[in-house]
Amino acid sequence: MVERAADAAGPAFGRRGAAVLAWWCEFVTLLLTAAYCGILAHDLAAGSDEKRLSSTSWFRQGFCVSWAERAFNSHALCFVGDLLGGGALLRENLRRYRQSHDPRLQVAVAVSGFTVAHGFGHLMIGVVLENDFMANVRPSQVPIAYTALYYTVASVFLSIGPFLGFCNGVPRSLCVATHLFAAFAFLEFVPTQFAFGFVQLNLNAWYCTPRVFLLGTSGPEEISKRVDNGWAMASYGFLALMPVVFAEMMACDSFVMALSGHFLYDGAIVLIAAAYSAALWRAGAGESSERKAA
Repeated sequence: MVERAADAAGPAFGRRGAAVLAWWCEFVTLLLTAAYCGILAHDLAAGSDEKRLSSTSWFRQGFCVSWAERAFNSHALCFVGDLLGGGALLRENLRRYRQSHDPRLQVAVAVSGFTVAHGFGHLMIGVVLENDFMANVRPSQVPIAYTALYYTVASVFLSIGPFLGFCNGVPRSLCVATHLFAAFAFLEFVPTQFAFGFVQLNLNAWYCTPRVFLLGTSGPEEISKRVDNGWAMASYGFLALMPVVFAEMMACDSFVMALSGHFLYDGAIVLIAAAYSAALWRAGAGESSERKAA
């Protein structure tokens, strides 16, 4: 079964080639994430639209919002797409997990659940909160009851990051401590323009950093941790998502807004989550013991 997963991850490269490719995907993803943060820092410090590198519409709203004046804008479309796509994946992964208790499916369940939660986040941003939505959730400026609510929501939503870090060798205590601080920092300090970027940074850093610096590409065990059980597919997906991230930031006004805006990103997330789940299913994750024996 692990051989099937490896073949699905990189049939043209062999197992070690697929592992090396996965490492480079993770490394380049980290570099691109740093570049994204650098561009945003430049634009936040710039005094005018003319000096900024990002698209004007994206910078003002923190997302590339299509049909902004309509009730059913791209935030609503993201909600529908994430709910349907992520919900279908969550249902199937949960069904397989309950049937087999296969631990390989735990990450797939978590990723599917994050996709659904991501959609509800868009529903809140597009319907409930105002344009400068991060200004309305500052713990230092809202009543304690709201702070507790917002902190709980942020902690649950961002928890996919440290969970991925823990799955890839980061100590549990470090994951918990860093996550609790990061959730507070997200609410108190992150500007609206960096809300989307912070979520992406949270995912990329927790997944790619331990795999780049703690996991090699040579020994059989290291290769297995990189290639088998959908991990190579996940690494490829993290890098494949970055062009969409940059296109939304840099080209919102020129063409991304006309192509459904941020929904391009959410649609890509659903497709990558589906590819990851499919890699696990092809490897036999969730099959009953009778079927495995057959």
